[in-house]
Amino acid sequence: MLARQEAQLNLSAILRQSPGSDDEVAEEGLLDAPAELVEADGLRLQGPLSWSLSVRRIGGDDNDFFLEGNAEGVALLECRRCLSEVATPVGCHFFYPMRYLPSHTGPLEIADDEDAEDDLLVFGEPVVDFAALLVQLLAIELPLTALCREDCKGLSLDGVNLNEHPDHTAPDAPKAEPESPFKALESLEIED
Repeated sequence: MLARQEAQLNLSAILRQSPGSDDEVAEEGLLDAPAELVEADGLRLQGPLSWSLSVRRIGGDDNDFFLEGNAEGVALLECRRCLSEVATPVGCHFFYPMRYLPSHTGPLEIADDEDAEDDLLVFGEPVVDFAALLVQLLAIELPLTALCREDCKGLSLDGVNLNEHPDHTAPDAPKAEPESPFKALESLEIED
């Protein structure tokens, strides 16, 4: 499968269907996420993201749909002890209600509806690119920290990776004498 810079679904088939039909549009692929999307969410990725999406019409309004999907990839994080690069698998499974608004221009976006319980995705064109949403959802799933290995030895005081140089000893740093709490009393004159 060839990686592409978009994760598009053509929803025109279900936009023409009558409400209540069981038809859905499903697609899967590899996303070579554009640099601006990855950088905007503070990600560093190792290779493309794999994704699968399906959109189906739901009851009610003719313009209401339901998105279900998965995305997986490998993010590059820093080890919290030695700061080396750690390949960290990350994935997500998600559901979103969607609404087709022919008057909506621009890319897929989350509606600004403060009364809604769930986020509502709105779109105005039959061909919808989900790339930005997939990158954002994976960024949310990133762990706060990562370890290169459970027994990571970290860095020495002078910044040497102790996993690569286990026999390294940091030069002794000059130790400052702690200031005595009685130093303030040294200029105190006591009368007899």
